[in-house]
Amino acid sequence: MDLARRFSNFVFGMECLGCGSTSEVLDPWLCPACRQALANESKETRFPNDDVVCLFPMRTLSRRLVHALKYKSIPGVASYLVRRSSLCNRGLASQFLAQFPEPYFFVPVPLHRARYRERGYNQAEKIAAALAWAVHGRVCKWLYRKTFHVSQTKLSREEREWNVAGAFGTMLPEKMPTRGTVFIVDDVFTTGATTGACMAAFGKDFPLNVKICTLLYEEPATAVMDFVADNSVEWNP
Repeated sequence: MDLARRFSNFVFGMECLGCGSTSEVLDPWLCPACRQALANESKETRFPNDDVVCLFPMRTLSRRLVHALKYKSIPGVASYLVRRSSLCNRGLASQFLAQFPEPYFFVPVPLHRARYRERGYNQAEKIAAALAWAVHGRVCKWLYRKTFHVSQTKLSREEREWNVAGAFGTMLPEKMPTRGTVFIVDDVFTTGATTGACMAAFGKDFPLNVKICTLLYEEPATAVMDFVADNSVEWNP
């Protein structure tokens, strides 16, 4: 094994985040088989509605990667996934963004301070930074969280909406841009309760289009079953 590979394995670990195999050809997080599987999943861009693009469907592999991003202190997974998405490969996500006027402003869903202290970073900010890098946009922290809400994993659509209603406020610059598109950024889109509450915070008179971009799309009907299958993951879509 060459020196560069040894260093990579020391820094990033020697197990594939997808299947757990101890491969010597990690890149640095996936083995060749899982890399190919992720490439296939990147072609399955999801559009839950006209305002939302999700770069990957939630599958076992993509769920494990976002789990590592959120709970294993591996923030680099955010840029890893964005670089391998259809946004960077001139696919459906790229075509979706191209419909809207530039510049693009990527606004991460904020974490409550208590969760930020637990993780040391906000995964949505890491995703927003990767998206901005990919399309020459800007990261704008225009949202703040007013309240700390409970985990939404096992809540119904109505309960999720109630849980985050009024949870966010805006901190806008005095001189707002007069053109461009805002993309609210989060890790997972399930029912849209959280990102919908973020959109509502901007209000009806906000001068720019507001859309949503997430890494994963999880079918609402399967959210609880996925949690049971991987009960170490606490999703807060």
